[in-house]
Amino acid sequence: LVDDTGHVLSDDEALLAFVSLVAGHAPGRSIALPLSATSHADDLADERDVGILRTKLSNAALMQAAARPDVVFGASTEGGYILPSFLPAFDGAAAMVKLLELLAMDGVALSKVVEALPAVHVVHETVVTPWEQKGTVMRTLVELSKDREVDLIDGVKVHHDGGWALALPDPEEPVTHIWAEGASGGEARRLAQEYARRIRQLLR
Repeated sequence: LVDDTGHVLSDDEALLAFVSLVAGHAPGRSIALPLSATSHADDLADERDVGILRTKLSNAALMQAAARPDVVFGASTEGGYILPSFLPAFDGAAAMVKLLELLAMDGVALSKVVEALPAVHVVHETVVTPWEQKGTVMRTLVELSKDREVDLIDGVKVHHDGGWALALPDPEEPVTHIWAEGASGGEARRLAQEYARRIRQLLR
């Protein structure tokens, strides 16, 4: 996506722009997003009385959630968008048409929507993890996080003050993925590196 000033939107900016626009016309409904999507989406949706339905990171899980009757929109973190009223699957052309419709309905330029979005600081790291130790790593992370809010929808997502960290074993490679979000890029990197360090210690 490129806005009216020539700015190429990042995947995070595009996701939040869609959430902001869609939520303004769907009070009481839900938007489906993967567990690794920025928490700023929840804040934007809450302001407009829209719920966020978190899913596993697979495209299949997102499409399955989008098929629910209360879900009006779904998005991946990699630029894929779902409009269930048209088709409960990714469709770039339909997403572009919907974006233009929403901008016209609100009488706003895309650049103005982007200007109002919060800055997103999500980082991703990987840690080499032998296949036979992936289960142990996940169970241990749950044990170490007993004093915090934890989501087990996909992998282990641990909530921290002002951020979160998600550890998820790769289904095809001997690695564990770590995503982390913080109030700044430095905070996000620190959190991701902390969980990477914990996993490496478990593998010794």
